[in-house]
Amino acid sequence: AAAKAADAAGPPTEDRLGKLLPMRRLGRTGEWVTVFGFGGSHMIHAGQSNAQSAELLEVALEEGVRFFDTAQQYGNGESERRFGKFLTPKYRDVIYLMTKTQARERGRALRDMDECRQRMNVDVIDLMQIHHIHNPEDVDNLVDNGVVDVLLEAREQGKIRHLGFTGHDTPKAHLRMLERLDQMGVDFDTVQMPMNVVDPNYESFIVEALPKLLEKDYAVLAMKTLAFGHLIGQNNGWTRGRKIAPPVVPERMTLAEALGFVWSMPISTLISGTPTVEMLRENIAIARQHQDLPEDARLALVDKAAEF
Repeated sequence: AAAKAADAAGPPTEDRLGKLLPMRRLGRTGEWVTVFGFGGSHMIHAGQSNAQSAELLEVALEEGVRFFDTAQQYGNGESERRFGKFLTPKYRDVIYLMTKTQARERGRALRDMDECRQRMNVDVIDLMQIHHIHNPEDVDNLVDNGVVDVLLEAREQGKIRHLGFTGHDTPKAHLRMLERLDQMGVDFDTVQMPMNVVDPNYESFIVEALPKLLEKDYAVLAMKTLAFGHLIGQNNGWTRGRKIAPPVVPERMTLAEALGFVWSMPISTLISGTPTVEMLRENIAIARQHQDLPEDARLALVDKAAEF
């Protein structure tokens, strides 16, 4: 009922801070979120100071971003702490706030339900996701060890509003999580997964997982749209050594095309970590100007990236 009411009303276009980025429906939740989401990992992983983090958050808000992503893992809670210092005290009423737990057993999950809220200085988290499910076996272990039960309990207690899960490695993990949730007779609300122009050519989240998620009216949160910078000839991630892939952008397509490929699919938001204000403004400008690409144009981009 909430989702139908939100659809009927349509998305807001501004709030007390000013004009918003375009907004999309967040699956069955009845919420609207901005098409660009601020990724909290890059706010701290390159050694940004408190002042630099605060500036990134202020610029994102100024540019109309209202979806903010972080996780317990990022800097061992430091990203959450900076949200709690620079974001939530002044802006909690206008943002959609998400974090993640890497817990694989009940006790750790219970602690995260409280510690994440304390670090971010909030009573209620809008979205809590199980972080980085690796494979079907990992899914079975965390379900059997009570992690899903803890999230369901926390939602019932009002500590969190919506539930989801994320994964980087294989869509098989995502499909197994859907199976286990079905067996429990419950649904989550969101799924976060890699989506980019290279993905359709290798064990594809877009081909294998996306249709199943849309059937169940999950909100799809896209990440790794530039593959941690590899698509632009950089390596902006961690635990990847010195390997740098040949660049797709700009050799095969523009940055706007690479990002627009993903925005042209039925996602709710594209989450991007941008360690500098310049990169942040550039990505947001592309989001603001985006027009959905037709299917033939999307397929042409997939072909251009196939060799990578």
